[in-house]
Amino acid sequence: MLAWHDVLLFLLAYPESPAMREAAERELARVAAAARAIDAAGRASERAKLRGSGIAWSATTVALSLPIVEWLVERHPDAAEIDSFSERGDLLVPLLGQALPPAEFALVESAEAAPAAAIDAGTGGWRRSRLAWLVDRVARLPCTRPLAATLYDSFAPFVVLTARDAPISRTFARGLAGVTHYHREPLLREVDVAGAIAQALPAPRRLQVAERLRLIDTARGVLAMQGRETDPITHAETAATRWHELGRGLAIALYSASPERRPPLDSHIGYMLFKNSVPIAYGGGWPFLGTCRIGINVFAPFRGGESTLVMASVLRAYAQLFAVERFIVEPYQFGAGNREGLESGAFWFYHRLGFRPVDARVRELAVGEFERMRAETGYRSPLATLRRFTRSDLELVVAPGAVRACDPTELSRTTTAWIGEHFDGDRDRAVAYAIGRLRAAFAPIDTGRWNERERRALAALAPVLAQIDGIERWPLRDRRRLAAIVCAKGGDEYRYFELMSGFARLRAGLNGVAAHAGFAKALPPSGSAAPQP
Repeated sequence: MLAWHDVLLFLLAYPESPAMREAAERELARVAAAARAIDAAGRASERAKLRGSGIAWSATTVALSLPIVEWLVERHPDAAEIDSFSERGDLLVPLLGQALPPAEFALVESAEAAPAAAIDAGTGGWRRSRLAWLVDRVARLPCTRPLAATLYDSFAPFVVLTARDAPISRTFARGLAGVTHYHREPLLREVDVAGAIAQALPAPRRLQVAERLRLIDTARGVLAMQGRETDPITHAETAATRWHELGRGLAIALYSASPERRPPLDSHIGYMLFKNSVPIAYGGGWPFLGTCRIGINVFAPFRGGESTLVMASVLRAYAQLFAVERFIVEPYQFGAGNREGLESGAFWFYHRLGFRPVDARVRELAVGEFERMRAETGYRSPLATLRRFTRSDLELVVAPGAVRACDPTELSRTTTAWIGEHFDGDRDRAVAYAIGRLRAAFAPIDTGRWNERERRALAALAPVLAQIDGIERWPLRDRRRLAAIVCAKGGDEYRYFELMSGFARLRAGLNGVAAHAGFAKALPPSGSAAPQP
């Protein structure tokens, strides 16, 4: 039944005709009815075989982050409940001690021995789920929200998700409606990747709030039912959710995390791909200064489809939206610590797209292996060889002649050294100095009138930007542009990348920072008072 379910999903994504699509929809409804019957009256062994499959009326047990649990409690309150606690469940004790009235000390003490029993006792008279009660207690902790989320993660209970007929199951999760593409000809196996990437990207579809929320719900639900999460989807900002239609029934939904959850320099932009409204793949990219680390996970039922075109479409969207000159695939994506990636031969999937090993020795090995595959019919690379490929990143250059810029990790390491060298490790003093220097450079712009998100972005970026030698001597138009970039980091990430694109002065300045060049002479002597912001 599970195999038939996945065949039907494939046929909905790649239908040959309206009649086939309608037949697949009817059959999928019949499968869902059978799953419901098993859930209601089937044998325990039958329910166990459905468990973790992500289909309608199945159950999945998984530990989830606080934002996803809060989302479930709010949007799908009947779909999630506490299942059990791991050996870390005793960490719930100090949390309850801060979240309950002092007179309930006996309940707190009982939690140390039996966290689940303590929650059962604490929810007496509570009309909602035990999970909702726990979320309510966490929300009342006397601390910041990020810290509360960290505390929750420290003891996170296992939650059982029961999809029933909700649109969070693989069976019923869908994107936005569009014109169905029927595959009356054979599927595309050979794709001009460079041509596909260069094809102009259509403008994003204008979305209502309800449509954005639906895209977020669909992505969170499909991933949660399979025990997965990604930061941009978990922390998705509704207003930043986009939908681009890519042709042949393909569409990509893009997700950006809320500003307080974004990395300070690059950005993790997540995506989910839909084929004729059926979710078929997900992943994310980390663009910065023309380079973008990228990855994809095609859901199992769709790996026999037009996967090369699917990935080329992802590269097309990121290249054009974020001014990407080169893409990087890290070894995990094709097998490092990921046996599924090895066994599926993911390296050759990226090779067909034009990615090549950055390391010269690994690249030479790949050339020889590829020639052998062409010469020997039926030959497949052994796992040992595929594992050797994981010693190098893979690279696809989409803008020939592009010069590699610095990496956020390099800037972060330089910043740590800068703080230690010039501020004796006093991070508060270093940040205050950096903010003061940027505010002076941005004059006459009054950063005091910026909103909270923009000020937070300034504090996050300042320790890096303040290391740029001579930043206060930049032409006014460039200093205004840099100020606008900082503002955008606290607001519209698409605007952030638009302003970063082609900003040669900033790129050169950050390359200098990464090389630890030039700024030391401009700083006050170690131990001296830093200028006040």
